[in-house]
Amino acid sequence: MEFTKENMRFYILMRCKLSESAKLIHETLHTVCRECACSYQTVCRWVKEFNEGNETWLPFFIIPPKRLNHMWIDGQGDRPVVLRPGFQSRKREFMVFFSYSGPLVDDILSQDTTMTSTYYVQNVLSQVKSAINEQRPKFSTSRTSLLHDNAGPHKERATTQSLRELGIQVLPHPA
Repeated sequence: MEFTKENMRFYILMRCKLSESAKLIHETLHTVCRECACSYQTVCRWVKEFNEGNETWLPFFIIPPKRLNHMWIDGQGDRPVVLRPGFQSRKREFMVFFSYSGPLVDDILSQDTTMTSTYYVQNVLSQVKSAINEQRPKFSTSRTSLLHDNAGPHKERATTQSLRELGIQVLPHPA
């Protein structure tokens, strides 16, 4: 996955909302992104801006620059139509799992990915399981409860079977 400046800013914003320090945010970014991570000073500057309420830079989608649409066409050819991204292309899913001690796992669905039961089980639940095992090695996922909505991927057989195998109890949705 490519880490753009916007991705890092969004990650820093979410971590600020969870009241994490700039030092911890920078360490996490450096662990994941290595040499692509922004500097500690940059993280501190963005944390300061976010804490002051400056969140106006967050784009929902990025319109490609005009230079990417340049192309050679012959005399008879019509210019190709370039469509702007629609409403659906702006959506990104951001999932956060919490434990009693704070945030446990977060996952941002990449732009060209659809949330499916397979993705949920293989990517999200595996991260949740690993984080719980780190936090509570003695109990693992036993005595763990999960509350999520009734979206399709959460109700599919593969998901419910995986949760059952992990020993995670699914709480009924209040609505």
